[in-house]
Amino acid sequence: MTLPGRVALVVVATSLVLLPFVGKAFHADDTQFLWVARQIRSHPADFFGFAANWYGYEVPIYRIVTNPPLSPYYTALVASVAGWSEIGLHLAFLVAAVAAAVGIVVLARRFCAESALAALVGVLTPAFVVSSTNIMCDTLLLAFWIWATVLWTEGLERRRPGMQCASALLIALAALTKYVGVALLPLLLVYAVAKRRRLTFELLWLGVPITLLGAYDLYTFLLYGRGLLFGAVFQASGTRARSGLTLLSRGIIGLAFTGGSLATAAFYAPVVWPRRALVAALASAAVLLIPAASTVSGYPAIGVVAIPWVIAQLDLLAVAGLHVLALAGADLLDRRDADSLLLFLWVTGGFVFASFVNPTINARSILLIAPAIGILVARRLEQRRPRARAGWVLVPLLAGGCLTLLLASADYKLAGSGRTAAAIIRADYGHLGRTVWFQGHWGFQYYMEAVGARPFDRVRLGMHPGDLMILPENNTNVIFPLRGIPMTALRVIELPSSRGLTTVQPWIGAGFYSELLGPLPFAFGTVPPERYYVLMIEPPPGQAPPG
Repeated sequence: MTLPGRVALVVVATSLVLLPFVGKAFHADDTQFLWVARQIRSHPADFFGFAANWYGYEVPIYRIVTNPPLSPYYTALVASVAGWSEIGLHLAFLVAAVAAAVGIVVLARRFCAESALAALVGVLTPAFVVSSTNIMCDTLLLAFWIWATVLWTEGLERRRPGMQCASALLIALAALTKYVGVALLPLLLVYAVAKRRRLTFELLWLGVPITLLGAYDLYTFLLYGRGLLFGAVFQASGTRARSGLTLLSRGIIGLAFTGGSLATAAFYAPVVWPRRALVAALASAAVLLIPAASTVSGYPAIGVVAIPWVIAQLDLLAVAGLHVLALAGADLLDRRDADSLLLFLWVTGGFVFASFVNPTINARSILLIAPAIGILVARRLEQRRPRARAGWVLVPLLAGGCLTLLLASADYKLAGSGRTAAAIIRADYGHLGRTVWFQGHWGFQYYMEAVGARPFDRVRLGMHPGDLMILPENNTNVIFPLRGIPMTALRVIELPSSRGLTTVQPWIGAGFYSELLGPLPFAFGTVPPERYYVLMIEPPPGQAPPG
């Protein structure tokens, strides 16, 4: 198949997978990006010049949003044309996902013969598909990351300074989309040195993103009194310290998130490894079982009945994560060239960052590894089974794709529950003339504020008898009971959840967006319904209730 044919195949496949989810409700940290985008529409030069309530009290937004503003600028630009609807914004980010997928095809040509397969393995992973159904910065970062790598490697091969200059600019755009884009600098520098086997003047192009990022940090310092690039590093270290996880637990959870977020690669394990390696994997599962059990014991929100099943899933996904790292290591040992070194550092560096450097372990951070693991699977197949039948190639891809679509559907339903709950609350209580307060954030906050409700501020209470308080059970930053604030339960709104599989539910250990919610990127099990508690503020003792 020609390159245009492979590109067309991947574009069609990526679009078909993502189009059913363009109506998805805003979810997780989407709300933060929407806030910044709206600020940019009004004050484009002062992107973080406002305060917001995300932790139960109001702080400057730059203490909440730990990413630079390029993605919200893109959202603001799209919104100026298509409005703020879910469909319009999701379609805009579908374009970024398609651009990333095409970039994987073009990049994979350098590393393997089956570049379309490499791209499809990378695309049909939970990390890629679920992240691409949100409007956060991760898919846009991936697009910049991939094309910066394409232009840098091609520029080195063809000795084209223009390509290297363009790559340097894309590195800067990647870092201004999400700070981890800075990691492209050492990655591509090492690749260039390994390729040329010496230092060359070409490396001076990498000074371009360094200069631009320095200018950004200086600009934010002048604007907000702190350089946000370096400030994000210190904020990340503080968040990691508060998580309370040991290095061993972070390693186990990091492996599980890597294996689960790139689950499609795990389905290829019986094809790309000899039997002895698979036996070793089973032995690894037995060794990891005890630390997995210790890790799960640190999550009191997990239901007692669910604990053994959560331990088993954590153990299994951790072995799948070892499979990912082993693919990179085996490729480097077998080939020992600049290309294999690039892939090895890409995968292992991504794992270390997601597990030990990033403030929280989450599937979105694993997304950057997806293109490299797709390429490694294709390279391993060519090495182990050069004449493999279609079944050996396609059956694992279809199995991984089915799991990925089930997860995307579960996350779609979870996101929709916040939008539906807000609509029910508006219909049933919006006409009563009472102030409606709420706790919990994520997409739920976006829809609650859209219907006129107010986020609870534990510093500036401001509540009065007769006001209503909405508590989502499966959300972040929810405090209950509130000391000194008597409340009466009026109602529980129950909305159906996905059956048997979910991305976020502490009760069964699922925490796709943060390991603080659960040690698994997704979990099988009995998923409880999404519950929203409606309470009324009571008057202090001795005071008559409101009329």
